[in-house]
Amino acid sequence: MGATDWVLALILGGILGMIGQGIRMVIGLKKASDEASVKGERLRDAFESNRMMLTMLIGFIAGALAIIGFSGTIDMDAFSNETIVTIIGAGYAGTDFIEGFVKKSIPAGQSNKPEVVEAKETEQPAMG
Repeated sequence: MGATDWVLALILGGILGMIGQGIRMVIGLKKASDEASVKGERLRDAFESNRMMLTMLIGFIAGALAIIGFSGTIDMDAFSNETIVTIIGAGYAGTDFIEGFVKKSIPAGQSNKPEVVEAKETEQPAMG
């Protein structure tokens, strides 16, 4: 398999992974909508577009990694329906696994951002 074939396979795997994540996202949006309506809020108030884009990227990565795993066992020129569904499933499950791992590794409210300490202005004696 040449470099061009690898790039195309990774892009295909990534797109299939994003489809899997998209399915997961629709389910999550339905759940969030139900929770928001119970609280008397609107879904758009709780919706985070940055998080959505991040999870779609994670789905892309999961699908690309899945296709790498299949590269030695399938004919890359003729995918079967089972292979396509499996890679879509890898995007769904892979994103779920990675997000679960991150949530457990980095507790809520914690950040890796450095703490900014403001300096107090002090009066300096005149030189001279």
